[in-house]
Amino acid sequence: MHAAPDAAAPALSAELRERWRAGCLVVGELVETDHARCTLPRRPYSTFKLANALIGLDAGVIEGADSPMTWDKKAIPDEKGFRDEWRKPQTLRSALKVSSVPHFRTLARTLGEERMVAGLAKLGYGNQNIGGGLDKFWLRGELRISAAEQLAFVDALAHGKLAVSKHAQEVVREISELERHGSRVLHGKTGSGMSEDGSGKFLVWQVGWIEDGQQIVPYAAWIEVNGGTFDEARAARDALLHESLTALGIF
Repeated sequence: MHAAPDAAAPALSAELRERWRAGCLVVGELVETDHARCTLPRRPYSTFKLANALIGLDAGVIEGADSPMTWDKKAIPDEKGFRDEWRKPQTLRSALKVSSVPHFRTLARTLGEERMVAGLAKLGYGNQNIGGGLDKFWLRGELRISAAEQLAFVDALAHGKLAVSKHAQEVVREISELERHGSRVLHGKTGSGMSEDGSGKFLVWQVGWIEDGQQIVPYAAWIEVNGGTFDEARAARDALLHESLTALGIF
């Protein structure tokens, strides 16, 4: 069930809303900081790994959470910017946790164009455009999805209502857990890259849901950060999102 707003439900302060002016936060039926921004199609970056995993599981390319993931180093050569943790052997669970780009790019290549296109259609994921390369369309290509669409996607995943197998959804729900506070469980996936408009700003995402017993509250958020480093942009996202979810009384 959704958390429904009521007269006693905490609201997002004017100060927090102001800090979201450089982005978008939408949380269930509780808050939408800026409708225009929250319906703006953006490149999903590594938040797409949730969809990629679902499509791989649904197609039977991956069997379960602890199935080994491969890295086709001929097709996807090692790069200086790759993280050391990506170079270790990975399962689906660990690859999602460390957000291993080469392993999920390999998964997309293994699926092939036909199964990827069919999977995106099943999920109704954003504009479903794989232009820009089968293993790069969510990183540097034409795939776009808004925060509002991300919210609908993770909400359906949390409730097991996507048009892919029950097993695929169960596995992705299991491996998407990020942290716990008492009875409350935060699920989600981050993603980061450069803003598509060439402004040089960092675009940093997080999408998912908070589960507390039978109650599920989906959320989707992104902010743009001008200057600094990717790590600083991610830290800014983490701090603002956690502060906002806490202020809303849901995590």
